[in-house]
Amino acid sequence: MNDFNAFAGPIKKLIELNKIQFEKIAAAQQDAAKNYIALTEERIKAASGIKDADALNAFAKGQVELAQTGYEKIVADSKSLFEDTKAYNEQVLNIVKESASSFAPKS
Repeated sequence: MNDFNAFAGPIKKLIELNKIQFEKIAAAQQDAAKNYIALTEERIKAASGIKDADALNAFAKGQVELAQTGYEKIVADSKSLFEDTKAYNEQVLNIVKESASSFAPKS
């Protein structure tokens, strides 16, 4: 029975770790979708308010600013995703190392 617990323990840890990681990813995707929908609605409303050249110019300027802030957000999100993935990988490696040591021959 003790051997089974030694075998099942790391598997349970990996399952829980994966569950947490998938929940984070799903929440981030939901948040991104909500933000994109809101942004799209906002830009449609802004575009429908264009009545003259000045309004078109202001809209175009806003689009350029939006592209810049969007780019900055993508860079920040990518860094955050990289760090989160790196931490996840380190946790997986630690679980694997722990489990390997529990199956190592005892002298």
